[in-house]
Order: sequence, then structure tokens, then C-alpha cells
Amino acid sequence: MKSPTWLQRRVRPAVGMAAVVALTGCAAAAPRVVAPAQVPQVSPAASPQAAVQQQEPAFTAKLQFTPPRAPAGTTVQVRGSGYPAGADVDLVWYTSDGRYELDNGTEFVGGRYDPRTSTLTTLRASPSGDIAGSFSVPIDFGGAHDVRGRVAGQELSQASVTIEPAVTMTPQEGPIGTPVELRIVGVDSRVSINTWHLMYDNRFTGFLSAVTTHGVAVARFRAAGPVGQRAVSVWHNSFYPTPYLNWQQGPNKDVPDYKFTFNVTMDSGPPAMALDDFNALDNPWPVPAGSGSLALTVDRGPVGTPTTLHGSGLPPNKELVVDWQTMVGNRVTPSGFSEQLQSLGAVVTDANGAFVRELAIPDDLGGQHRVDVTADGKVWASTGVVIQPSVLEFGPARVRAGEQVKLHLKGVGWTTYDNTYAVTYDNSYVGYACGFSTNGDVQFSLTATGAPGTHLIDLYPTIYKGADAMPRVYSIPQLTYADDHPQRKTPAIRLAIEII
Repeated sequence: MKSPTWLQRRVRPAVGMAAVVALTGCAAAAPRVVAPAQVPQVSPAASPQAAVQQQEPAFTAKLQFTPPRAPAGTTVQVRGSGYPAGADVDLVWYTSDGRYELDNGTEFVGGRYDPRTSTLTTLRASPSGDIAGSFSVPIDFGGAHDVRGRVAGQELSQASVTIEPAVTMTPQEGPIGTPVELRIVGVDSRVSINTWHLMYDNRFTGFLSAVTTHGVAVARFRAAGPVGQRAVSVWHNSFYPTPYLNWQQGPNKDVPDYKFTFNVTMDSGPPAMALDDFNALDNPWPVPAGSGSLALTVDRGPVGTPTTLHGSGLPPNKELVVDWQTMVGNRVTPSGFSEQLQSLGAVVTDANGAFVRELAIPDDLGGQHRVDVTADGKVWASTGVVIQPSVLEFGPARVRAGEQVKLHLKGVGWTTYDNTYAVTYDNSYVGYACGFSTNGDVQFSLTATGAPGTHLIDLYPTIYKGADAMPRVYSIPQLTYADDHPQRKTPAIRLAIEII
């Protein structure tokens, strides 16, 4: 999904009323139904083999693979017959490229898959028309993939290879707070099975996705206590935002669950607060071109970050108003939300049509904003800026069980993919916090629970809501946020307390 320009963006009132009250008073509104005229009509692929042409050719040759089911990276033996003598036979792999569909760059619709093919290898047919060889199963979406034997552009044979998931977890021991990665290679693209869920000591932690990563899902979480053996498992389920426990009796019983043990070796005390650094990727969206030019020395950062606004190519000796673009409203009440301009004061250009103005990034919603300079009803120049999330207050860090721990965030966004954080306590999902209706200011408290020692509090990016009914992943922790989050990479926030 390309970043839209500000001219392309149109915001309409939200629909639906609240059903569940979240930590900050934002509510889980019903998914907005997007009209066909608003969304490109791209149907989700049922699986990579959905890329097969609608009209099947008449196959005259044979193709066989051993083994027909295997994880990515496995060497598969190829045998075939019935090809023209001496012909070069291309083995064509049918798959898809995944992407996220967004309405106007801000409203999440769902995952989409666009058909694609590639050549695995080319084999030379013998004088009797036989072929033999091998290829390595690509890193790709799980499930059955169509493979065609193609000669001079004509497909003469067909068979399939099923990619089975391969699941690993590293490391498998360490102190409380150890960063852990659970990796699945071969996540299916079928909407009924393309979402996995992680459990930590039988507590729901969050979901894994692999829409834009060709079936590779990497969950990032931390080892929670107490010291000893902790059970980690992953299960697939797209119908509900919870694990499907009796999968072996379900329609997708060929894809099992996977279980691991993490050995928590010691409690070294609460780790320091940490946020992922996605600064280099968090670029401002393009802005409309004006007759002049605006530039910020720092165009992204948390609320309060110092920056300098430089203007040039503007009318000389002219007073201009500096306007700050933002969004006001919510997705819950019928009034919806809309764009609003707020003045940051005035500047006066010099004889060369230039000016310099010291600023601080305003206390406002996280994500994309625009700065304009205007006069006489005309926008002379614009530039973009991104407000990134930050922790204004957290604590106390040492508490007794039953006491309250306060969290105060700034710069939480307003789009459906950056307006919400999903919160876990010792890898157990406890709720979500939304910042749209509070201008990016989020405040809530958690009760310290558990035995004396270190306890982890993690805030994960999520998707607030979307048009697609499945997979049901809305407002729960996305553990694959670093690689497969829609449109914008927002950081997870890692916190910890000590119960004394």
C-alpha cells in the first residue's frame, strides 16, 4: 500500500456504537462496511493455488514430486514423462503476494493476495520425453501450491507441493525479560487458517500473521516468570481471536499445534523500559506541492521534540500563518471525525522570501500531520511530520501486590492501525488502550498481581477494527508487529515492575 498524499485523503463519519469499553474509554465499534465503490475489488485468495488460470489447459505429460508434502527448504525429487524429446521444461510455481488493503490510507479493510508465478528450475527432457531432477521448496505461504511443467510457453503437466509449517523458538532459556522469537515458516494464506495464536503458561498472549512476509511469522515477546519451566504453544484459528483447542477434530486437522518449553533461569530484576526503534521507517507522507518550500530539521519524533522550520521560495517581506493539520473526533459516536487546522502562529519572510522558525513537535495525536504556511487564502508551502509514541509516566516501579501502577502515554495515533495498544501482564492479554478521542494522550492503571519479584507489562501494536470479518484479530496483541503490521511500523513498549 503506497502512502497517500494529503490531497488523496478523505475522511467520513464512522458508524456503529460501542459494545465494549476499553481502558481509556474508547470502544470496540462494529466493523465499518466499506462500499464496493470505495475499495478495489480484489478478492482474498483461498490459497496460493487460487492463482491457477480459470480455464485449465489439457495436460498431456506427467509430473510427480517426492515428497509431495514438506517444509520450506526441503529438496524435492522430480520425475516426469510425456514431454517433447530434448525440450526444456520449466517448472512453474504458482503462489501469491500478500498485502493489506486500506481505505484512504487509514481505515483497515483486510489482507489481499495477488497471483504470481516463478520458475523453480528448468529440466531437459530425454530423447524418450522423460525428465528428472530436484528443487528446493521455496520459503512461501503454507498449503498446497500448484506446479506446472511448461514447454515453449505451453503448460503440459500439473502437480502440487504442500508446504508444511516449520516452527522454532529461540532462545529456550534465560532470565525473566529475555527477548524470545517464535518463528513459523509456512503460514497458510487461506483466510480460515492464516492466523496463529500464542499461549504462555495457558494464558493468551497474542496473534501471529504473515500476510506481507510470504508465510513467515516471527512473534516477539519476553520470557515471563516465575523461575522454572514455562509452557509456550501456538495454535491456528482465524474464526475467533482465541486458540482452537480441539484442532485435531476440525476441518484443518492436517495443520497441528506446536508446543515448547522455556526455562526461566533466574530473576535479575526488572529490565529497563524499551521501545522498538522504527524511526528510519516512519516517514512522513507526501504533501501537496506549493509555489514555495518548507522543511523541518527533524520531521519525526515524540511530543516535545525540538525542530526548526525552514521556508524558502515564498513571497518576500510577507506575513504568513503557520497551520498545523490534525484530526478531531472518534470512530464511536455518530459525529465521526474530521480534519482540523490549528494555528502555530505567524512568521514574516525576509527580502528573499525565506524564514526560520523554532518549534517543538506539538502535543497531539500520533502519526501523520501536515504543516502549512498560508496567506491570502492560499497555501504557499507544506511539509509533513510524524508524531511517535512515548511514555510520559510509568510507575511506581516497586510496588506491593494489589497496588496500582500508572501508565501515561503520548503520541498514540488515530488511524485503525496505530490508534490502539493491546496490553499484556506477564504475557497474559488484559485489554487495550485507545488514544484517538484524547488527542493521543492515553492514561490507565493496572493492579500489581503475583508473587514477589519481576513482572512484565508489554504494550503491542494492533489493528483496532476492519471491514473483513475474518480473521478476527482486532484489538488483540499482534506479536508479529515488527514485520507484518499494516502501513506503519509502530513500536512495542516494554515495561516491568518489581513486587516487594
